[in-house]
Amino acid sequence: MKKLFITLAVVGIAAISFFISDYLRQGDDHGTITIVLVDQLGDTISSQTHDFEVDDTLFDILSEHYTIQCADMQYQPTTCQDSVLMEHVILTIDGIETDWQNTYIAIYVNDEYSSYGISDIPLEDGAVYRFQHEVVEGAFE
Repeated sequence: MKKLFITLAVVGIAAISFFISDYLRQGDDHGTITIVLVDQLGDTISSQTHDFEVDDTLFDILSEHYTIQCADMQYQPTTCQDSVLMEHVILTIDGIETDWQNTYIAIYVNDEYSSYGISDIPLEDGAVYRFQHEVVEGAFE
């Protein structure tokens, strides 16, 4: 009888701990981010703040609030809905346009160059995501 009581107590504590930790994590599943767009001259053409929820992605926020165009598998312009395997390569954002051979749109998170693509960058409350037109090194030499 004592073993049964101890087993029930341990299971009960584990269940309560699970629900408490799940509840506490919910506070981290939403927030506010800033998206900054920088053109080929280095000028900031847009800086906007957006709210996000638990299931939002950076791509979702971008496609909801900006005019964007993506690339297909051959890096030719296409609609972003036609992107293969939900990996998106962005060619244009609100007039910032790249040809993907000589120029590209770099993504910076809190002023650090992102080594991840837009489909894989997590949203962080208070973060600044900068999309900046850049020249491929050696492209115009």
